[in-house]
Amino acid sequence: MIDKTEQTDQEPTTQQKILQAAQEEFIELGYEGARIQRIAENSGANKAMIYYYFNSKKELYRRVITHVFGGALGQVRGIFEVDVPVEEKLRALVEFYVSFFSSNTGFLRLMLREIASNSPVLGEVLEELKDTIKGYDILGAVETRLLGTDSGIEIREVDPRHAMVSIVTLCMGFFIVCPVASAILSIPPEEADRFAAGRSEHISDLLLHGILKS
Repeated sequence: MIDKTEQTDQEPTTQQKILQAAQEEFIELGYEGARIQRIAENSGANKAMIYYYFNSKKELYRRVITHVFGGALGQVRGIFEVDVPVEEKLRALVEFYVSFFSSNTGFLRLMLREIASNSPVLGEVLEELKDTIKGYDILGAVETRLLGTDSGIEIREVDPRHAMVSIVTLCMGFFIVCPVASAILSIPPEEADRFAAGRSEHISDLLLHGILKS
């Protein structure tokens, strides 16, 4: 089957414009608040064309989530597959997540809004994503390639689920609470980017001390 969203030239296709407008709409208003009519107006398409390419609002939402998460998961898998010492692998993983959340703060807001509203659609979409992305087993990769005994160094016995939750939440944390943290910690706006960049090194050292045996 031909992918209807495949790009055939350097200019954004109609489908890509729809996806971009949809991402902005979902970020701003969440799934329930988003309207196909506004997405059509902002993309320069019409509602009939959106339904032709994406069938439904839920399918359009799924494609937006899949586009962002699918690309991220692909890069994470690549980091795990590289044959480097565990310290380098962990640092690369942390650097990726810090960069990802720093570059996708709008998408992060979307996820937080959907989680706060207990959106059933988000859970359904993520389940579909898990089932459709080949080689999705990130948890298995954490267990064997990051915390495994073949790393050449002594690793404490660590639950890979806790490890992955700690990595992701530590990396996203500053970008969630940035306005509050900046005020409480007296971080002026001109230093916020530098502070955010320093999170990678701090988190890596913190996690390494947590998984390495004394």
